[in-house]
Amino acid sequence: MARYGFFDSICREWRRPQPDLGMMMQVIRIGLGAVILLASAFGASAADLPVKYKAPPPDPWSWSGLYGGVNAGYSFGRDTFDQAFAGGPQVQVGPGRVLPTGGIFGGQLGYNWQVGRWVLGLEGDAQWSGQRDSGCGGFECIQNFNAEVGAVRVRHELEWFTTARARLGLANAGYLLYVTGGGAWAGIRETATAQFDDSVASSTVRNTVAGWVFGGGIEGRLWQNWTVKFEYLHLDFSPTTTTTRIATGAGLLPFDVTNTVNSHVTDNIVRVGLNYRLFNTQATAPLPVDPAANAWRWTGVYGGLNGGYGVGNTSFREFKYFDPAVAPQPGELTHYISSFAPQKVSPQGALGGGQLGYNWQTGHVVLGVEGDAQWSGQKDTACAMSCFTAGGPIETVSQRFNWLATVRGRLGYADRGYLLFVTAGGAWAEVEETDVFSGAAVYTSNFKQTKGGWVAGGGVEAWLFGNWTGKIEYLHFDLGSIDHTFATTDPGFPTMGTRSTVRNDVIRVGVNYKLGGG
Repeated sequence: MARYGFFDSICREWRRPQPDLGMMMQVIRIGLGAVILLASAFGASAADLPVKYKAPPPDPWSWSGLYGGVNAGYSFGRDTFDQAFAGGPQVQVGPGRVLPTGGIFGGQLGYNWQVGRWVLGLEGDAQWSGQRDSGCGGFECIQNFNAEVGAVRVRHELEWFTTARARLGLANAGYLLYVTGGGAWAGIRETATAQFDDSVASSTVRNTVAGWVFGGGIEGRLWQNWTVKFEYLHLDFSPTTTTTRIATGAGLLPFDVTNTVNSHVTDNIVRVGLNYRLFNTQATAPLPVDPAANAWRWTGVYGGLNGGYGVGNTSFREFKYFDPAVAPQPGELTHYISSFAPQKVSPQGALGGGQLGYNWQTGHVVLGVEGDAQWSGQKDTACAMSCFTAGGPIETVSQRFNWLATVRGRLGYADRGYLLFVTAGGAWAEVEETDVFSGAAVYTSNFKQTKGGWVAGGGVEAWLFGNWTGKIEYLHFDLGSIDHTFATTDPGFPTMGTRSTVRNDVIRVGVNYKLGGG
């Protein structure tokens, strides 16, 4: 029997009662249900906890590499000139103004090296320019009541310009703050015209001038390898002296003179550009985009300070009235003596002030309102109807802006810590003017007017750190017209005055602190 003991034990084990399989399945179901119930309860409790905004995952980006792109913008120049005649009436013409403005379009090619947050780069660009303007000043810009004319005019056309510049920038999140400077070259078509009554002659030359350029801007990443930039450049070219012959045998007063024009051309460029990074040759791994920049929201009240530079563009005409209430008499073209053509004065200088505003952000769209007030040091003096610097009557117009203020709406697109925006609204300024006339004596009138008008522009604002942001923006002011007259003791012209239209172009940088908001 012993040899069967193993098999007997197996048989005895088989004969024992077996566990109830149905009961086991029931226990398993109850256990799973308890786990699911506990998980649901934990999930509901977690849903009741406050949820902190979670920014999109950081997107590594480097500025290193070769890039190219296109740009477009607006330019406002400020050219000074004076003239001298030889071979005819010996006259020396005082300083006049030519203020060419217009659109620009071109392209750029550059290369960046990024080391940590610092970016070094080289960039070259070539631009077509539509800037044009004519100035009438010095000896002479006069139209007499009987249609006699004595006028000397200069016209500048900036046909193209190009720059080669270095860039130094600080990368923060998905944008780059930078300054830039280098060499500049331009092609200028200059036309000098002399008119004495019905005798008119002109001469035209083309000059290629060289100079320097300095400016700055903000460039921000859009998507993949595409970036967008907002940039300001100031160009200053070497003074030129051009000597040409102006002659005509036609008309009542034929003339043949050697005309010498001394001019100094400066220009101010505001432009936006689109770049594509062609390839990346970075030496080190790119830094991730700062999560704090991705999480930044523009909603809230903010305030800050700003500083910048303004270049005015005032077109004026002078008048010497026999009697402003009397219409032209028989044989008269007018019952006054006046400037033959619009003349220019261009107040330029520094400005500084502060702003206060509020932004609402919905997704990538930002709406806002902003008000600002500025002290202005812009001023200028230009020759008017007569300006014989070699002796003779000197008539001038001096103008300055004492302060500027605006109330504007803003509309922008926000991404990765920066804000591209356009802005427009109402504008006000105190304009101070001094008019100097010659007659039987020298007559001077000084006055101030507060002018209202409109303003429009755009710019880029970027998150810096904490609640601080920085911005660069361009504003164009249109302040309407001024019609000023004053009484004199002159026996021939008891009333004198000026009529002018006032414009101003401002480029400025600012810092803001967000006081509160979502």
